[in-house]
Amino acid sequence: MSHERASSSSSSFAGLVSSESSSESSSSVSEQRTNSIHKALLLPPKQTSMETSSSPKPPPKPPVHMTSSFVDTVTADDDDIEEDIDERKTSRKQRYFSVFLFTTTSAFLYADQNLLSPNLSQAAEEFNFSDREKDVKLAGWLQLAFFVVGSPASLIIGWMCDKTESRVRLLFLTTLIGEGPCLATYWVTKYWQLFMLRAMTGIAVGGCLPLLFSLCGDLFSHKTRAKVASFLTIATGAGIAFGQIMSGAVGPKYGWKVPFVVSAAPAVFFAFLTWMLVDEPVRGGMDVKVNGNHFGHQNRAASRGVGEESEEGGVAIGGEEKKKKKKQKKSSRKDSSKSSSKRDENEDDIISQLSVSDIEIYSGKMDVQKLKRQLRVKTNVLVFIQGVFGTIPWGVLNAYFVDYLHANRGLTVGQGTAAVTLFGLGGAIGVIGGGVWGQRLYNRNKSSVAVLMGLSTMLGALPSYYFVNSTYFGPSESLLYFSCFVTGILCSLTPPNVRAVLMNINPPETRGSVFACYSQVDDIGKGLGPVFIAGLIVVFNGRQIAFNVAFSMWFICGLFLLMMKGTIEKDAETASRQMEAEIVRSPARERTQNEEDNNV
Repeated sequence: MSHERASSSSSSFAGLVSSESSSESSSSVSEQRTNSIHKALLLPPKQTSMETSSSPKPPPKPPVHMTSSFVDTVTADDDDIEEDIDERKTSRKQRYFSVFLFTTTSAFLYADQNLLSPNLSQAAEEFNFSDREKDVKLAGWLQLAFFVVGSPASLIIGWMCDKTESRVRLLFLTTLIGEGPCLATYWVTKYWQLFMLRAMTGIAVGGCLPLLFSLCGDLFSHKTRAKVASFLTIATGAGIAFGQIMSGAVGPKYGWKVPFVVSAAPAVFFAFLTWMLVDEPVRGGMDVKVNGNHFGHQNRAASRGVGEESEEGGVAIGGEEKKKKKKQKKSSRKDSSKSSSKRDENEDDIISQLSVSDIEIYSGKMDVQKLKRQLRVKTNVLVFIQGVFGTIPWGVLNAYFVDYLHANRGLTVGQGTAAVTLFGLGGAIGVIGGGVWGQRLYNRNKSSVAVLMGLSTMLGALPSYYFVNSTYFGPSESLLYFSCFVTGILCSLTPPNVRAVLMNINPPETRGSVFACYSQVDDIGKGLGPVFIAGLIVVFNGRQIAFNVAFSMWFICGLFLLMMKGTIEKDAETASRQMEAEIVRSPARERTQNEEDNNV
């Protein structure tokens, strides 16, 4: 359908141009109306037929890649166009500065996920809870509320992410809505207040993941996305670790409420900086190859909500020109008898205004049908399924491992904590190494990254059998520490590459919703993992067999990852064709494109 719209749009372009060139005695009213459109859009005024015949044909202008909402910054002069393109090209330094703000915001957002756990007893004492109430109400119900609110919030914000014109503004608002209650935790006096505020905080944690990966998908091409995904993946884990360490250090001295302020205030601050300093990237700006893959930014005023939005979603010019523009749109719609939908009318209206310009517009917009289509993509389905099995072993490491080493293997709590720390250190190395290694493999052969993910996940289960079943860990528990370190590396190679694959096989206007669905699956695995393991402990009447079964889930996860070897290449090509079908070209650009295709 999108390709048909693009074709019909080009034909409408051609029809408009031919009709204008054939009618030498067109009315001055029509010419004035057309010139006012071009003036409002900063385009050169249309020439009359006499001027056309007497003036030499100007050289073709370089194409400008832009979204359908960004039609108010096209310039007429060749030098001005080149300067405008240069201004909208994002340098490597600027893009990585954006990633720095994203990762810092994400780290502080995830820092408040487990802030209460180091100070449970102190909080229970303030609320006069018994030991049982402490475990149920503070450790159980609050975490449940956090994810019960955060999960649907992720879906809603993911959809809004694909529909909004400014994702950086939505990121700030999401952070403010979620971290505002986190700040307010400092003033709670009753349990129900704490419960409500912790539930609201889940909005920020649940909504940030689809927003951040959608933005990064339009900041970086498929050749570097795995590396960037590794930064965001590390930020989440580092944020959780920082939150627990900070809460354990600050809480006993200054009170259990202070860590919530220390975590929330920087999150809001960095989200505000992101809104102020990061320009909204063009959707598809790094996916649709336009004359060397120019990368443009939307108007900074548009990304911050300055001005009023036009019916196409862009920023209206304002004043009398805005009124004229609206009248011209109405008259243009009346003249268009072939339009069958509102979107077609909007596209035809933009095209009629830009008829003499050398422009390509990526017109992809999110709708329910596209979401259904993407949820049927084989690689997406495999990613979702492997996520359920792959997160179950983490339930052992997060909820049971230290206590298992202490109670069942006779180690001290400090030795168990050291083992988990080395596991986390290995995980950080695995995430960085996996992003770099996986990116190189993907650039050579897209399917080969599936082999890396599948085999590394399976191999990661092998050392776990050692530290679950062994009763001797060598001198000073060196073999325990080494096996935990190796397991951390191997099982962490997959996450950055899985997220890069999701960015690569889904068109830019669908990524927010797809990542929201991925977040749901990830949360289900993390939430139900400990419950599933608890059931295994009851069934097998002990922890050892239950933990062996849990770590075996990485083999099932690895199988689904290996199955992606036969789907990634095809799904990436399909996504490329879908994005190409969403491009609307002006006649001048269409002719240039045809000439390039013929030369090839």
